[in-house]
Amino acid sequence: MLRAVIVSLALSVPTVATAASVYLNGVNIDGVTGQVFESCKVEIDANGNVFITAKGYAVQAPGGGAGAKPAPAGPATGAAGGAPTRHYYLVTEKAAPGMAQYDIDLFVNAKWVRKFMDSEEHVVMEITKFLVTGPNKVSFVAKKALGQARRSASPQHYFRIIVGEGNAGGRNVMITKKAVDYKRTALETRDFQDDFTLVAE
Repeated sequence: MLRAVIVSLALSVPTVATAASVYLNGVNIDGVTGQVFESCKVEIDANGNVFITAKGYAVQAPGGGAGAKPAPAGPATGAAGGAPTRHYYLVTEKAAPGMAQYDIDLFVNAKWVRKFMDSEEHVVMEITKFLVTGPNKVSFVAKKALGQARRSASPQHYFRIIVGEGNAGGRNVMITKKAVDYKRTALETRDFQDDFTLVAE
């Protein structure tokens, strides 16, 4: 079972200029201790720097003290280019709010954006500012929130999230080019983490 974890940089340790550093999803985490990263990819460059790519993990530094460094180049890292010239939106859809019993966290390029609650009504938000031109990794971490009891086991009770290029007019948003169509249903009981690639222009 994978979970979204926020790693707090509570300790700052000075390093000499020649010392190797450790990066989690492109962010320096020198000085962090007592952490375990599961299902991750580890790369060591020619200078001895360690790059950890771990799905569902993000770094939060008190006071913004952590230095950031781009992650090693690769598919869907979001390190390709500048701001997109087109607009991208996220829209949620539910057959019956609260019945699927899934709360879903959204990560874009390994950075947490927001949590979508199953009890929420229809949500529409623009996510262009979180993207870069080229491939972007869009991740959903869906956690089953049963509470006191399971409300439904029907696949007809679903929580759907659509992401794509679109246009806004007045209070309406139209998705013209769908990139991600994600769905969890009341029939399911376990937690999920799913990754997608969105190529922004």
